[in-house]
Amino acid sequence: MTSIIRPAGHLIMADCLGWLFEVTDRSDLDQGKDMINKSPLIGNAFVDVKLLDRLNGESVARIDVGGFGETDTDLQMAEMDDDPYGTPHFPNNWMYSRESGSQAGSFKMILRSKRLILVFKDTASDEFGIANICVDGEMVHKADPHQINWTHCHVLLLFDEKESSEHIIEIGMAEGHEDKSFTILGFGYVD
Repeated sequence: MTSIIRPAGHLIMADCLGWLFEVTDRSDLDQGKDMINKSPLIGNAFVDVKLLDRLNGESVARIDVGGFGETDTDLQMAEMDDDPYGTPHFPNNWMYSRESGSQAGSFKMILRSKRLILVFKDTASDEFGIANICVDGEMVHKADPHQINWTHCHVLLLFDEKESSEHIIEIGMAEGHEDKSFTILGFGYVD
């Protein structure tokens, strides 16, 4: 018998899925009609979320890319549809690099929205640094691309309001990180 070596992450996910199936098998069946009228457990504030990236950004918001004029091609990949080699996630991104960004300044966007999510790249590369995220002139987050140190998409909620209004979003490199890179993969917004 040949032993199979499985990556730890796959083993963890297999255990989680196994537990889910066990719990589901022991549960009573939900009545279909009642399920339709139930409120979502977490809420539906983002049910109408739309993607804003380099592809459609100018038609949705007023954007000054500043030093974020490059496009990052080292992205998280996933097998999608019939593509066995992997499709890059968020290929229409904005990247700040130390070579081109330091003189050009921050990414600035004016957008009318009631909810906004920033999607940025997490990576193990030492070439990437921390960015400051400001909304309407107030610092709301420091986005650290080394939280997990694995190339993937990381999400931050920038604001969540009841009514839609115009907001100014500014993303710039943190002090001491101006010679590093940072990738804005895109935004999720709700009108």
